[in-house]
Amino acid sequence: MQNFLDRRFTLVTGKGGVGKSTVTAILALLHAAAGRRTLVCELNALERVAPLLGHPPVGAKVTALERNLSAVNILPAQALEEYAQMKLRSRTVTHLVFDNPLVRRFVEFVPGMNDLLMFGKAFNHERERDEDGRPVWDSIIIDAPATGHGVSFFRLPKVIQDAVPAGNMHDEASEMWNLLRDARRTAIHLVALPEELPVQETIELHQRLRDELGLPLGFLVINMMPPPLLDAAQAAAFARLPAPDDPVLRPLWAAARIRLGREALAAGYEERLEKLGMPLVRLPTVYSPGYARAEIEALTRAFGAQAGAR
Repeated sequence: MQNFLDRRFTLVTGKGGVGKSTVTAILALLHAAAGRRTLVCELNALERVAPLLGHPPVGAKVTALERNLSAVNILPAQALEEYAQMKLRSRTVTHLVFDNPLVRRFVEFVPGMNDLLMFGKAFNHERERDEDGRPVWDSIIIDAPATGHGVSFFRLPKVIQDAVPAGNMHDEASEMWNLLRDARRTAIHLVALPEELPVQETIELHQRLRDELGLPLGFLVINMMPPPLLDAAQAAAFARLPAPDDPVLRPLWAAARIRLGREALAAGYEERLEKLGMPLVRLPTVYSPGYARAEIEALTRAFGAQAGAR
């Protein structure tokens, strides 16, 4: 597999609540540590990535967080204004048109328009160039919408390309679609939990992205895998151990049974995901009173070791 750090356009998706923002933060640290000028894009979101890394929320303006790492929360209204100003080349005309309440209301109610605006702004960041013609960003990482909304989000450039036969919108949508389908530049990482609903949705998402849309997939990240409580010999010995009569030991025995059962369930879900044929990254459950930069860095080391980051 091509080194994932070489892809300039990375998207992270999965069922809501599986840890997409955690994986986005991990990827951001790995890309930045490799010396790549990295931009993290959240999409009209209650920001998670910057706070996970110990920084305040950044808002709609591209903001430097630390060496080689910046972030932005792409909001549809600001994206529309930036796009209009780029095309109309006049801030005054832009305000005259888009400060009109009727225009804003029309844009808000056009199906998919907000998604197109946000994707378009991320796309513009991908093709930004400096004075010497070099890319401003070596890596752009997008915390993409969750599974249900995500499929329509990924399909949108193709829908626009097919629906609009010619003109500027057709050309822009075609360029976006070409970027999404380009395995040399783009990777879509899927995130799941070792639980029934996330696994089933991930299997369906994989089929739709790969078979229906033909998009380039990267890693399948199984988040919150329970680390082994016992080694194989200890587990076999414990399985033969009857419930103790001691009232102090009995709750500990029961807790161990529950934990080992959870490990067995997780292993079964992992086997189902392995059948998809994607390279797997397994992130362990973090047992910690807090969940912030230190925990993200520990998971980043685990991810990098498995993914072969260099």
